[in-house]
Amino acid sequence: MRQMKRLRELPDFRDPEAVVEEKEDSVTHLPLIEIRYGARDEDGQQVSPEAADNYGVWMGLLDENSYYEIYHKRASYEGGEVIVDEIEEVHTNINKRNELVNKSTELSTSTSWGETAHAYKELMDEWKSLRNFNLPYQQKIWEFFKTPMDEFYAALEENHANVKAVKENLVDQARAMLEAEDLDQATKAIKDLQKQWKEAGSAGHETDEELWKSFREACDAFFDKKHEQWANTVLPAQEEAKAKKEALIEEAVQAANLENFKEGSAAFRSLMARWKEAGYAGKVDQKLWDEFNAHQQYFYNKKKAYYDNINKELDEHYEAKKALVEEAKSILSKAEYDHDFSYERTNRMKEINKEWKTIGAAGREREQELWHKLREIMDRYFEIAREYHILKNIG
Repeated sequence: MRQMKRLRELPDFRDPEAVVEEKEDSVTHLPLIEIRYGARDEDGQQVSPEAADNYGVWMGLLDENSYYEIYHKRASYEGGEVIVDEIEEVHTNINKRNELVNKSTELSTSTSWGETAHAYKELMDEWKSLRNFNLPYQQKIWEFFKTPMDEFYAALEENHANVKAVKENLVDQARAMLEAEDLDQATKAIKDLQKQWKEAGSAGHETDEELWKSFREACDAFFDKKHEQWANTVLPAQEEAKAKKEALIEEAVQAANLENFKEGSAAFRSLMARWKEAGYAGKVDQKLWDEFNAHQQYFYNKKKAYYDNINKELDEHYEAKKALVEEAKSILSKAEYDHDFSYERTNRMKEINKEWKTIGAAGREREQELWHKLREIMDRYFEIAREYHILKNIG
Protein backbone atom coordinates (compact mmCIF):
# COMPACT_ATOMS: atom_id res chain seq x y z
CA MET A 1 0.00 0.00 0.00
CA ARG A 2 1.10 3.58 -0.68
CA GLN A 3 2.81 5.11 2.36
CA MET A 4 2.51 8.68 3.54
CA LYS A 5 5.23 11.14 2.42
CA ARG A 6 7.73 11.77 5.21
CA LEU A 7 9.85 14.90 5.60
CA ARG A 8 12.63 15.71 8.02
CA GLU A 9 11.97 19.43 7.83
CA LEU A 10 9.00 21.59 7.02
CA PRO A 11 8.84 22.78 3.39
CA ASP A 12 9.36 26.54 2.99
CA PHE A 13 7.95 26.80 -0.51
CA ARG A 14 10.47 29.68 -0.97
CA ASP A 15 7.86 32.02 0.37
CA PRO A 16 8.93 34.42 3.13
CA GLU A 17 5.27 35.48 3.48
CA ALA A 18 4.10 31.92 4.29
CA VAL A 19 2.16 31.45 7.53
CA VAL A 20 2.93 28.38 9.68
CA GLU A 21 0.33 27.37 12.30
CA GLU A 22 0.40 24.44 14.75
CA LYS A 23 -2.64 22.87 16.41
CA GLU A 24 -3.67 19.43 17.74
CA ASP A 25 -5.16 16.80 15.41
CA SER A 26 -8.64 15.86 16.64
CA VAL A 27 -8.13 12.08 16.28
CA THR A 28 -4.43 11.28 16.69
CA HIS A 29 -3.81 14.20 19.08
CA LEU A 30 -0.49 14.71 17.28
CA PRO A 31 0.72 18.21 16.39
CA LEU A 32 -0.89 19.23 13.09
CA ILE A 33 1.19 21.75 11.12
CA GLU A 34 -0.57 23.90 8.55
CA ILE A 35 1.36 26.08 6.06
CA ARG A 36 -0.43 28.66 3.95
CA TYR A 37 1.81 29.88 1.13
CA GLY A 38 1.99 31.25 -2.40
CA ALA A 39 -0.43 34.14 -2.11
CA ARG A 40 0.01 36.70 -4.97
CA ASP A 41 -1.31 40.19 -5.51
CA GLU A 42 -2.59 41.53 -8.83
CA ASP A 43 0.94 42.23 -9.93
CA GLY A 44 2.07 38.71 -9.14
CA GLN A 45 4.06 39.73 -6.12
CA GLN A 46 4.26 37.52 -2.99
CA VAL A 47 1.97 38.73 -0.23
CA SER A 48 0.67 37.38 3.07
CA PRO A 49 -2.14 34.82 2.84
CA GLU A 50 -4.11 37.23 4.94
CA ALA A 51 -4.16 39.64 1.98
CA ALA A 52 -5.34 37.20 -0.73
CA ASP A 53 -7.28 33.95 -1.09
CA ASN A 54 -5.25 32.34 -3.85
CA TYR A 55 -2.78 30.69 -1.51
CA GLY A 56 -1.86 27.03 -1.27
CA VAL A 57 -2.26 24.88 1.86
CA TRP A 58 0.06 22.18 3.09
CA MET A 59 -0.69 20.12 6.23
CA GLY A 60 1.41 17.52 8.01
CA LEU A 61 1.43 15.51 11.24
CA LEU A 62 4.49 15.81 13.47
CA ASP A 63 5.37 12.36 14.76
CA GLU A 64 8.76 11.57 16.33
CA ASN A 65 10.58 14.53 14.75
CA SER A 66 9.28 13.81 11.26
CA TYR A 67 6.50 15.46 9.28
CA TYR A 68 3.97 13.26 7.47
CA GLU A 69 2.10 14.96 4.67
CA ILE A 70 -1.67 14.45 4.89
CA TYR A 71 -2.94 17.37 2.77
CA HIS A 72 -1.62 19.58 -0.01
CA LYS A 73 -3.54 22.02 -2.13
CA ARG A 74 -1.38 23.96 -4.52
CA ALA A 75 -1.46 27.73 -4.78
CA SER A 76 -3.33 29.27 -7.67
CA TYR A 77 -0.13 30.11 -9.54
CA GLU A 78 0.73 26.38 -9.32
CA GLY A 79 -2.62 25.30 -10.68
CA GLY A 80 -4.69 25.31 -7.45
CA GLU A 81 -5.45 21.56 -7.49
CA VAL A 82 -5.48 19.25 -4.43
CA ILE A 83 -2.70 16.71 -4.90
CA VAL A 84 -2.81 15.07 -1.43
CA ASP A 85 -5.85 14.54 0.79
CA GLU A 86 -5.30 11.86 3.42
CA ILE A 87 -7.04 13.50 6.39
CA GLU A 88 -10.33 11.62 6.34
CA GLU A 89 -8.70 8.29 5.51
CA VAL A 90 -6.14 8.68 8.31
CA HIS A 91 -8.87 9.54 10.83
CA THR A 92 -11.04 6.61 9.73
CA ASN A 93 -8.04 4.29 9.85
CA ILE A 94 -6.98 5.39 13.35
CA ASN A 95 -10.54 5.19 14.69
CA LYS A 96 -10.90 1.65 13.32
CA ARG A 97 -7.60 0.62 14.90
CA ASN A 98 -8.72 2.03 18.24
CA GLU A 99 -11.93 0.01 17.98
CA LEU A 100 -9.82 -3.09 17.42
CA VAL A 101 -7.74 -2.19 20.48
CA ASN A 102 -10.91 -2.04 22.59
CA LYS A 103 -12.08 -5.42 21.28
CA SER A 104 -8.66 -6.92 21.93
CA THR A 105 -8.79 -5.66 25.52
CA GLU A 106 -12.28 -7.05 26.08
CA LEU A 107 -11.31 -10.49 24.75
CA SER A 108 -8.09 -10.78 26.76
CA THR A 109 -9.76 -12.12 29.94
CA SER A 110 -12.05 -14.62 28.21
CA THR A 111 -11.69 -18.31 29.06
CA SER A 112 -13.71 -19.48 26.07
CA TRP A 113 -10.41 -20.49 24.58
CA GLY A 114 -11.36 -21.79 21.15
CA GLU A 115 -14.00 -19.16 20.49
CA THR A 116 -11.72 -16.33 21.64
CA ALA A 117 -8.73 -17.55 19.63
CA HIS A 118 -10.94 -17.53 16.55
CA ALA A 119 -12.12 -14.00 17.41
CA TYR A 120 -8.49 -12.83 17.73
CA LYS A 121 -7.70 -14.31 14.32
CA GLU A 122 -10.54 -12.27 12.84
CA LEU A 123 -9.29 -9.12 14.62
CA MET A 124 -5.80 -9.71 13.25
CA ASP A 125 -7.17 -10.14 9.74
CA GLU A 126 -9.03 -6.83 10.12
CA TRP A 127 -5.85 -5.13 11.38
CA LYS A 128 -3.80 -6.39 8.45
CA SER A 129 -6.45 -5.23 5.99
CA LEU A 130 -6.04 -1.61 7.13
CA ARG A 131 -3.70 0.69 5.23
CA ASN A 132 -0.34 1.34 6.86
CA PHE A 133 0.57 5.03 6.61
CA ASN A 134 4.01 4.40 8.11
CA LEU A 135 3.16 6.63 11.04
CA PRO A 136 5.07 5.82 14.26
CA TYR A 137 1.76 6.57 15.99
CA GLN A 138 0.32 3.47 14.33
CA GLN A 139 3.05 1.37 15.94
CA LYS A 140 2.01 2.68 19.36
CA ILE A 141 -1.57 1.64 18.67
CA TRP A 142 -0.25 -1.75 17.55
CA GLU A 143 1.35 -2.23 20.97
CA PHE A 144 -1.97 -1.42 22.66
CA PHE A 145 -3.64 -3.93 20.34
CA LYS A 146 -1.02 -6.65 20.70
CA THR A 147 -0.43 -6.58 24.47
CA PRO A 148 -3.91 -7.88 25.51
CA MET A 149 -3.71 -10.46 22.73
CA ASP A 150 -0.31 -11.65 24.00
CA GLU A 151 -1.76 -11.90 27.51
CA PHE A 152 -4.60 -14.04 26.22
CA TYR A 153 -2.30 -16.39 24.32
CA ALA A 154 -0.03 -16.66 27.36
CA ALA A 155 -3.07 -17.69 29.41
CA LEU A 156 -4.10 -20.04 26.60
CA GLU A 157 -0.67 -21.71 26.65
CA GLU A 158 -0.91 -22.08 30.42
CA ASN A 159 -4.38 -23.60 30.05
CA HIS A 160 -3.07 -25.96 27.36
CA ALA A 161 -0.35 -27.08 29.78
CA ASN A 162 -2.90 -27.65 32.57
CA VAL A 163 -5.26 -29.58 30.27
CA LYS A 164 -2.36 -31.64 28.99
CA ALA A 165 -1.49 -32.65 32.56
CA VAL A 166 -5.15 -33.55 33.25
CA LYS A 167 -5.40 -35.68 30.11
CA GLU A 168 -2.09 -37.42 30.76
CA ASN A 169 -3.44 -38.35 34.19
CA LEU A 170 -6.66 -39.66 32.60
CA VAL A 171 -4.57 -41.81 30.23
CA ASP A 172 -2.67 -43.26 33.23
CA GLN A 173 -5.94 -43.98 35.06
CA ALA A 174 -7.42 -45.68 31.98
CA ARG A 175 -4.36 -47.90 31.66
CA ALA A 176 -4.61 -48.80 35.35
CA MET A 177 -8.12 -50.18 34.76
CA LEU A 178 -6.53 -53.13 32.93
CA GLU A 179 -5.39 -54.42 36.32
CA ALA A 180 -8.82 -54.11 37.95
CA GLU A 181 -10.43 -57.30 39.27
CA ASP A 182 -13.99 -55.99 39.48
CA LEU A 183 -14.65 -55.24 35.82
CA ASP A 184 -18.19 -53.94 36.42
CA GLN A 185 -16.86 -51.35 38.83
CA ALA A 186 -13.98 -50.61 36.46
CA THR A 187 -16.46 -50.09 33.61
CA LYS A 188 -18.18 -47.35 35.62
CA ALA A 189 -14.77 -45.82 36.30
CA ILE A 190 -13.83 -45.90 32.59
CA LYS A 191 -17.10 -44.19 31.64
CA ASP A 192 -16.45 -41.53 34.27
CA LEU A 193 -12.94 -41.01 32.83
CA GLN A 194 -14.46 -40.60 29.36
CA LYS A 195 -16.84 -37.98 30.75
CA GLN A 196 -13.94 -36.15 32.40
CA TRP A 197 -12.04 -36.26 29.09
CA LYS A 198 -14.88 -34.49 27.30
CA GLU A 199 -15.02 -31.85 30.02
CA ALA A 200 -11.24 -31.33 30.24
CA GLY A 201 -10.98 -28.88 27.34
CA SER A 202 -8.24 -28.60 24.74
CA ALA A 203 -4.48 -28.90 25.13
CA GLY A 204 -3.92 -27.80 21.54
CA HIS A 205 -4.89 -29.69 18.38
CA GLU A 206 -1.74 -31.80 17.94
CA THR A 207 -1.43 -32.59 21.64
CA ASP A 208 -5.13 -33.47 21.82
CA GLU A 209 -4.75 -35.89 18.89
CA GLU A 210 -1.72 -37.59 20.43
CA LEU A 211 -3.23 -37.93 23.91
CA TRP A 212 -6.62 -39.04 22.55
CA LYS A 213 -4.91 -41.85 20.66
CA SER A 214 -3.28 -43.09 23.88
CA PHE A 215 -6.51 -42.71 25.89
CA ARG A 216 -8.61 -44.50 23.28
CA GLU A 217 -6.10 -47.38 23.07
CA ALA A 218 -6.25 -47.81 26.86
CA CYS A 219 -10.07 -47.80 26.85
CA ASP A 220 -10.22 -50.23 23.91
CA ALA A 221 -7.79 -52.58 25.64
CA PHE A 222 -9.96 -52.57 28.77
CA PHE A 223 -13.17 -53.33 26.88
CA ASP A 224 -11.40 -56.09 24.91
CA LYS A 225 -10.44 -57.67 28.23
CA LYS A 226 -13.96 -57.27 29.55
CA HIS A 227 -15.45 -58.82 26.41
CA GLU A 228 -13.07 -61.78 26.69
CA GLN A 229 -14.10 -62.35 30.30
CA TRP A 230 -17.76 -61.98 29.35
CA ALA A 231 -17.40 -64.56 26.59
CA ASN A 232 -15.63 -67.03 28.91
CA THR A 233 -17.62 -66.64 32.12
CA VAL A 234 -20.62 -64.32 31.93
CA LEU A 235 -22.14 -65.62 28.70
CA PRO A 236 -22.23 -69.29 29.82
CA ALA A 237 -23.85 -68.22 33.11
CA GLN A 238 -26.46 -66.19 31.23
CA GLU A 239 -27.22 -69.12 28.95
CA GLU A 240 -27.69 -71.37 31.98
CA ALA A 241 -29.99 -68.80 33.62
CA LYS A 242 -31.96 -68.52 30.38
CA ALA A 243 -32.51 -72.29 30.25
CA LYS A 244 -33.64 -72.35 33.90
CA LYS A 245 -36.08 -69.51 33.42
CA GLU A 246 -37.56 -71.02 30.27
CA ALA A 247 -38.22 -74.21 32.28
CA LEU A 248 -39.81 -72.16 35.08
CA ILE A 249 -42.10 -70.50 32.52
CA GLU A 250 -43.36 -73.95 31.46
CA GLU A 251 -44.11 -74.78 35.10
CA ALA A 252 -45.83 -71.41 35.48
CA VAL A 253 -48.20 -72.31 32.65
CA GLN A 254 -49.34 -75.42 34.56
CA ALA A 255 -49.56 -73.60 37.91
CA ALA A 256 -51.66 -70.83 36.37
CA ASN A 257 -54.35 -73.35 35.37
CA LEU A 258 -54.73 -74.90 38.82
CA GLU A 259 -58.24 -74.54 40.26
CA ASN A 260 -57.03 -75.17 43.79
CA PHE A 261 -55.91 -71.69 44.73
CA LYS A 262 -54.03 -72.82 47.80
CA GLU A 263 -51.92 -75.20 45.73
CA GLY A 264 -51.50 -72.58 42.98
CA SER A 265 -50.32 -69.91 45.43
CA ALA A 266 -47.80 -72.30 46.98
CA ALA A 267 -46.59 -73.25 43.51
CA PHE A 268 -46.01 -69.65 42.48
CA ARG A 269 -44.19 -68.84 45.74
CA SER A 270 -41.83 -71.69 44.99
CA LEU A 271 -41.45 -70.66 41.34
CA MET A 272 -40.71 -67.08 42.36
CA ALA A 273 -37.98 -68.14 44.78
CA ARG A 274 -36.38 -70.34 42.11
CA TRP A 275 -36.66 -67.52 39.55
CA LYS A 276 -34.63 -65.21 41.79
CA GLU A 277 -32.02 -67.92 42.27
CA ALA A 278 -31.72 -68.61 38.51
CA GLY A 279 -29.56 -65.54 37.84
CA TYR A 280 -29.42 -62.97 35.05
CA ALA A 281 -30.25 -64.20 31.54
CA GLY A 282 -28.75 -61.28 29.61
CA LYS A 283 -30.64 -59.25 27.01
CA VAL A 284 -33.64 -61.62 27.04
CA ASP A 285 -34.03 -61.43 30.83
CA GLN A 286 -36.80 -58.81 30.76
CA LYS A 287 -38.64 -60.62 27.98
CA LEU A 288 -38.54 -63.89 29.97
CA TRP A 289 -39.76 -62.10 33.10
CA ASP A 290 -42.65 -60.51 31.23
CA GLU A 291 -43.73 -63.93 29.97
CA PHE A 292 -43.39 -65.58 33.40
CA ASN A 293 -45.15 -62.73 35.18
CA ALA A 294 -48.02 -62.80 32.68
CA HIS A 295 -48.85 -66.39 33.78
CA GLN A 296 -48.41 -65.43 37.43
CA GLN A 297 -50.74 -62.44 37.07
CA TYR A 298 -53.29 -64.55 35.22
CA PHE A 299 -53.42 -66.93 38.19
CA TYR A 300 -53.65 -64.22 40.84
CA ASN A 301 -56.26 -62.28 38.87
CA LYS A 302 -58.31 -65.44 38.60
CA LYS A 303 -57.89 -66.05 42.33
CA LYS A 304 -58.84 -62.47 43.13
CA ALA A 305 -61.95 -62.65 40.96
CA TYR A 306 -63.02 -65.85 42.72
CA TYR A 307 -62.64 -64.38 46.19
CA ASP A 308 -64.12 -61.07 45.12
CA ASN A 309 -67.25 -62.97 44.12
CA ILE A 310 -67.31 -64.81 47.44
CA ASN A 311 -66.83 -61.56 49.33
CA LYS A 312 -69.64 -60.03 47.33
CA GLU A 313 -71.98 -62.87 48.41
CA LEU A 314 -70.82 -62.55 52.02
CA ASP A 315 -71.54 -58.81 51.89
CA GLU A 316 -75.00 -59.45 50.48
CA HIS A 317 -75.70 -62.02 53.23
CA TYR A 318 -74.38 -59.60 55.82
CA GLU A 319 -76.72 -56.84 54.69
CA ALA A 320 -79.68 -59.24 54.66
CA LYS A 321 -78.96 -60.48 58.19
CA LYS A 322 -78.28 -56.96 59.39
CA ALA A 323 -81.74 -55.99 58.07
CA LEU A 324 -83.30 -58.86 60.07
CA VAL A 325 -81.56 -57.64 63.22
CA GLU A 326 -82.89 -54.13 62.64
CA GLU A 327 -86.41 -55.48 62.02
CA ALA A 328 -86.32 -57.58 65.23
CA LYS A 329 -85.05 -54.56 67.15
CA SER A 330 -87.96 -52.47 65.79
CA ILE A 331 -90.56 -55.14 66.77
CA LEU A 332 -89.13 -55.31 70.32
CA SER A 333 -89.16 -51.51 70.65
CA LYS A 334 -92.78 -51.20 69.54
CA ALA A 335 -93.92 -54.10 71.79
CA GLU A 336 -92.23 -52.57 74.83
CA TYR A 337 -93.81 -49.21 74.05
CA ASP A 338 -97.46 -50.30 73.71
CA HIS A 339 -97.20 -53.55 75.75
CA ASP A 340 -98.63 -55.45 72.80
CA PHE A 341 -96.90 -58.81 72.24
CA SER A 342 -99.42 -59.86 69.70
CA TYR A 343 -99.57 -63.08 67.78
CA GLU A 344 -98.46 -61.30 64.59
CA ARG A 345 -95.40 -59.77 66.24
CA THR A 346 -94.45 -62.98 68.01
CA ASN A 347 -94.93 -65.01 64.84
CA ARG A 348 -92.75 -62.55 62.84
CA MET A 349 -89.98 -62.89 65.40
CA LYS A 350 -90.04 -66.64 64.90
CA GLU A 351 -89.97 -66.21 61.10
CA ILE A 352 -86.92 -63.89 61.37
CA ASN A 353 -85.08 -66.68 63.17
CA LYS A 354 -85.96 -69.12 60.36
CA GLU A 355 -85.01 -66.67 57.58
CA TRP A 356 -81.63 -66.12 59.24
CA LYS A 357 -80.76 -69.78 58.76
CA THR A 358 -81.67 -69.72 55.05
CA ILE A 359 -79.59 -66.69 54.05
CA GLY A 360 -76.15 -68.22 54.17
CA ALA A 361 -72.81 -67.24 55.69
CA ALA A 362 -71.86 -63.56 56.08
CA GLY A 363 -68.30 -63.98 57.32
CA ARG A 364 -67.42 -65.53 60.65
CA GLU A 365 -66.66 -62.46 62.78
CA ARG A 366 -69.37 -60.26 61.35
CA GLU A 367 -71.96 -63.03 61.54
CA GLN A 368 -71.16 -63.82 65.20
CA GLU A 369 -71.55 -60.13 66.06
CA LEU A 370 -74.96 -59.92 64.30
CA TRP A 371 -76.13 -63.26 65.77
CA HIS A 372 -75.21 -62.11 69.26
CA LYS A 373 -77.31 -58.95 68.81
CA LEU A 374 -80.24 -60.91 67.36
CA ARG A 375 -80.21 -63.43 70.23
CA GLU A 376 -80.24 -60.61 72.81
CA ILE A 377 -83.25 -59.03 71.07
CA MET A 378 -85.08 -62.37 70.76
CA ASP A 379 -84.38 -63.42 74.33
CA ARG A 380 -85.60 -60.11 75.70
CA TYR A 381 -88.71 -60.15 73.51
CA PHE A 382 -89.85 -63.64 74.52
CA GLU A 383 -88.90 -63.09 78.17
CA ILE A 384 -91.07 -59.96 78.37
CA ALA A 385 -93.79 -61.65 76.32
CA ARG A 386 -94.00 -64.53 78.82
CA GLU A 387 -94.18 -62.13 81.74
CA TYR A 388 -96.81 -60.09 79.96
CA HIS A 389 -99.05 -63.12 79.29
CA ILE A 390 -98.68 -64.36 82.85
CA LEU A 391 -99.75 -61.01 84.22
CA LYS A 392 -102.54 -60.83 81.69
CA ASN A 393 -103.93 -64.26 82.68
CA ILE A 394 -103.75 -63.38 86.40
CA GLY A 395 -105.67 -60.20 85.76
